[in-house]
Amino acid sequence: MRAKTKTLIFQGALKAFAEKGFNETTMEQIAEICGVAKGTLYYNFKTKEDLYIFVMESGVQNFITMIQDYIDVVSEDNFRQRIIRLVAAHFDFFQNEQDFCRLLLSRSWGTHERHHTIRHVLQKYFVLLEQELQAAKDRGKLPHHMDVAVIASSLFGMIGFTAMRTISHEESLDNPTLRYNLQSLVLHMLGIFEEE
Repeated sequence: MRAKTKTLIFQGALKAFAEKGFNETTMEQIAEICGVAKGTLYYNFKTKEDLYIFVMESGVQNFITMIQDYIDVVSEDNFRQRIIRLVAAHFDFFQNEQDFCRLLLSRSWGTHERHHTIRHVLQKYFVLLEQELQAAKDRGKLPHHMDVAVIASSLFGMIGFTAMRTISHEESLDNPTLRYNLQSLVLHMLGIFEEE
C-alpha cells in the first residue's frame, strides 16, 4: 500500500470509528470519508476488524514514538524529569490526536473482541512504560516493593482518563494547571517529592 493511501485510510477510518464506534461504522462509510474506492479498501483490508486493528496499531505506534522522543532527551539518571516528560508526552499526544484518544478510551471498545484488540495493541506501550520504570527501580529511584506493571497501568489510567474527561468536556489539554496537578499527583504516587 502506498504511503499516501495508507495515511488517507488511517485518518478516515480513525475519524469514522471515533465518531460512530466500531459497530455503527461500515466499510462503505470509511471508503467515502477516506476518498478511496471501496475496492481499494477491501483490497488492503479484508474485514472491518482488520482495518480497526490497523488503525489501533498505527495510532499506538505513533504514541510510543512520541513518548520515546520526549523522554530520550533526558538523562536516564534524572528519573523525575523523565516522568515529567512522560506526562507531557501523553497530554500533547492526546491533545493533538483527540480522535485516537476517543477511540482508545471510549465505549466503542466495549465488546470482548475489542477488549482483546486493545490489550494486544497496547502491549508495546506497556512494555515501554514497564522498562522505563524497571530501569528506575534498578537505579534505586523507585522503592523495590513497587510493582512496575501496577504502576504502568495506574499511569495509563490516571493520565488517559483525565485526558478523555477533559476532551469530552471540550476543554483543552494545553492547560498549565491541569498538567501541573496531574504531574504532581504522578510524582507523589511514585514517591518523588523533590528535585533531583
